[in-house]
Amino acid sequence: MNKKLFRLKAVSLALLAASSSGWLLSGCSSTATQTIAAEQPAAQSIITSPNDARQYKAITLPNQLQVVLVSDPAAEKSSAALSVDVGWLNDPKEQQGLAHFLEHMLFMGTERFPDPDGFINFMSQHGGTYNAFTNQLTNYMFEINYSHFDEALDRFSDFFKSPLLLPDYIEKERHAVHSEWSMMRTQDGWAMLALAAKLLGDHPSNQFWVGNLDTLSDKEGSKLHDELLAFYQNYYSANRMQLVLISPQPLPDMQLLAQRFFADIENKDLASPRPSHCINFEQHGPRLVHFVPNTEMQQVRLGFTIKNNLEQFASKPNEFLAHLIRSEMPGTPAQQLKAMGLVDAVSVDYDPKFYGNYGHFNINIALTAAGMQQRDAITAIFMQYLELIRQQGVNERYYQEIRTSLQNQFHFLEKRDGFGYAAQLSSAMQYYPVTSVVSAPFQYDGFDAEAINTLLAQLVPERLTVWHISQQEPAEQELTFFQARYSVQPIGEEQLQAWQQPLLPLSLPALNRFQPESFAVQHSDYSQPTQVLNEDGVETWLMGSEHFSDQPRGHLLMQWHQPTAKTTAKDAVMHGLWQLIFMITNQALLQEASAAGMQLQPESEEYDLVWRLAGFTDKQPELVQEIGRLLASEVNAQQFAQGMDLLQRQLRSFEQQMQVRQASEWMRTTMLGGRFELSAMLEASNQVSLEQLNAYIQQTLAASQLRVLAQGNYSQADVIAMAQSLRGSQQTERSYQVSPRWQPEAGERLLVLRSNPQDDSSLVRTQLLPNAGVSGQAAAKVLSGHLHQAFFNQLRTEEGLGYVVQAGELPYNEHAGVVFYIQSPVLSAEQLQQRVERFLQEYSAQVAALTEEEFNRLKESQLLELRRAPNNLTEEFASMRTDWLRNRLGFDSKARLTAAVEALTLPELQHFYQQVALSEQAAALQVILQGQSQEQDFTPLPGFKALDDLAEFHQGF
Repeated sequence: MNKKLFRLKAVSLALLAASSSGWLLSGCSSTATQTIAAEQPAAQSIITSPNDARQYKAITLPNQLQVVLVSDPAAEKSSAALSVDVGWLNDPKEQQGLAHFLEHMLFMGTERFPDPDGFINFMSQHGGTYNAFTNQLTNYMFEINYSHFDEALDRFSDFFKSPLLLPDYIEKERHAVHSEWSMMRTQDGWAMLALAAKLLGDHPSNQFWVGNLDTLSDKEGSKLHDELLAFYQNYYSANRMQLVLISPQPLPDMQLLAQRFFADIENKDLASPRPSHCINFEQHGPRLVHFVPNTEMQQVRLGFTIKNNLEQFASKPNEFLAHLIRSEMPGTPAQQLKAMGLVDAVSVDYDPKFYGNYGHFNINIALTAAGMQQRDAITAIFMQYLELIRQQGVNERYYQEIRTSLQNQFHFLEKRDGFGYAAQLSSAMQYYPVTSVVSAPFQYDGFDAEAINTLLAQLVPERLTVWHISQQEPAEQELTFFQARYSVQPIGEEQLQAWQQPLLPLSLPALNRFQPESFAVQHSDYSQPTQVLNEDGVETWLMGSEHFSDQPRGHLLMQWHQPTAKTTAKDAVMHGLWQLIFMITNQALLQEASAAGMQLQPESEEYDLVWRLAGFTDKQPELVQEIGRLLASEVNAQQFAQGMDLLQRQLRSFEQQMQVRQASEWMRTTMLGGRFELSAMLEASNQVSLEQLNAYIQQTLAASQLRVLAQGNYSQADVIAMAQSLRGSQQTERSYQVSPRWQPEAGERLLVLRSNPQDDSSLVRTQLLPNAGVSGQAAAKVLSGHLHQAFFNQLRTEEGLGYVVQAGELPYNEHAGVVFYIQSPVLSAEQLQQRVERFLQEYSAQVAALTEEEFNRLKESQLLELRRAPNNLTEEFASMRTDWLRNRLGFDSKARLTAAVEALTLPELQHFYQQVALSEQAAALQVILQGQSQEQDFTPLPGFKALDDLAEFHQGF
């Protein structure tokens, strides 16, 4: 269940990686895996970062419910999260997905608050956000304006005392869960997790955790409502719950809140429900899985089933081995196989608790076309590398390197939002001692060779599944609940023997050269971005930090401003290919920087090349110098072929990502210059040569004006020196040009309709009021929460039309607007547009009925957020970054919006909605992706003009 506003992420490198002792053959105890924190005294201290000014307290209520209290005087809102030690591993076979379904049903009213929309509406009225998720445990969380925290806790705690769980609402939530599954069933990652669990045989993890209309239904001997009630009674108990409260209140007051609202949750003294089923690894592996994904992934995955070793969190054997395996330092498998043109990327993901008493440790190897022909050899090389680690790699020098990195991160640990932090801590309490719920990811208390060797003893053929992943695999079987084909076969003794034959001379990684040596602080006194250099085609801005001036961190935004860099689809292909090749070729550098606390990533801009470097500043000058040199490097034939193959596979896989995300990307492509349709990009990609790409890189750099924005721990001299080191030989000076984009005109109504291979249909629609300015944007912001909740309640909760049902504001240059998202397995494309159009009309009555009291609550919620101090430097940098890239050099957009919200009146908000949604002055754009399972007839709404050629449309920008 996800009630937060839908966040859209850019597609990047998704196809690169989807996240000498005896061999252990059993590795399972006969008792259930227990929570590490089984018994705690009434109060314990919690290890926190020196950078964390909040106060913490851990208590255990008389009903054995464990609580962590966090007092944060700077918090503008209050948060809570409660986790329950039960999840999909405990679903009855007759009602698979029941834990997830119960998570949904708990929101549908309690004895004291019976309205099924009551909690949702209360959150909406008071600036609240809420969510829940189910995995190995179930976690519920919310955030709300501080002044209504008590009332929210009263309603929230009742979920765990007296939920109604009425049969009347079962049908609606069954359809909601079904819609969630429908959205996920084409996603390769979910399908691979399902297949991996299926291969564990009769282990409890081998079942369908999401649920749909078939699995969640009345069956002979199993009635859904009866099972739902029994599941709640059998698993929901205070002694299996962990609670976190975060608030600006003092700790004693928060303790009283915890006791008042949660001490009377029933303690049934339930034992841990975590599985204890043993796997016989003599019958487990090794085996080869051929998996056919929906996207054009090309991977070998070495998937090992490991014993749950979470109790060794402070000695980190999983991270120790992952650090060595994913390294691209000279001599490692990843480095050598990349140099040979066989591999795009190597990653490692692990979760030692994923199956309860077992987990997984996966080595993911993204392959080139040439690598697809060498899969057996690549597998052998990594198996040989594991043997090299056994013989030479269990070395304390790597412990010291990892420990230094983790210590640096923890010492300067950045604060995150209370909503997510409460959920994180509540989950951590189920797995770690309460003293370590904050520090566990960073604790590395000593070099434990035995723990590492114990894990190495499990990375062996008996526990191994080799995955061959591509669309060309021989696969006859189909997964039951996900759209994927596969086949499984044993790996024979001949293949095992072949793995013993050395194929490459391998080396262990060298030590990191970018670890910071100084944490001296030298923030500038500039309180807003101030130009400190403007000469020879280089402009540089610098500001210190108002809120984090004691931190040795900084954000450096580097922009090569070239307005014509993506004029054509071919230009856009070369631009994207340039960035992709840079990331593939320099992954070792990026890894090394990341381990040292610096992150380099491309920023999404319409036509410019923009990179952001964030983190500790001590070694940033050295890294920046490398970046400038490497960006200008000539691409060779192997790099070109490798990058182009990956880019084309990414483009062809676009239609297999979550459909509503596709629709949102189509919206951006329609509205913004420098973006092109998928078909145009694919056609253009076949016209690019190596010589053209190299010429494009040099011409773009030479014609670019270099702009640098720095915020944080930088001196003026350092920033100027870094900017000059990036400049190279370019001397171009130009006036800044904001990217071209659609300028909506009054009454303009546009439609982008495209066929989509998925079954669902999706719609994204925006209503814009041209030239509404900051006052219109203020009205849209204040209305957004109320609008979203009304849209969600009606189309998701009441009508069950889809799982993703979202609405909100859309600030767009000087225009103001609202936007709606929906992905539906129920309605056709034509029905979707009709239903959203009807909602626009119906909602006007709700806006007209708003009282001054309700309006003031909505307004105050937005003002709390606008005035809120940033949690970290990234948040502080965000508004400056946006203004700078839009060339709004007064850097006052947020201040102007805050003032406009303060001045907004209820009649102005009501008038805005009439204008933006219902009047002839409004402009509208809707993107509709028409799925294959619904009727294909489509008649546009009156007045909408279909855009068949976006390139032609863009010529009018």
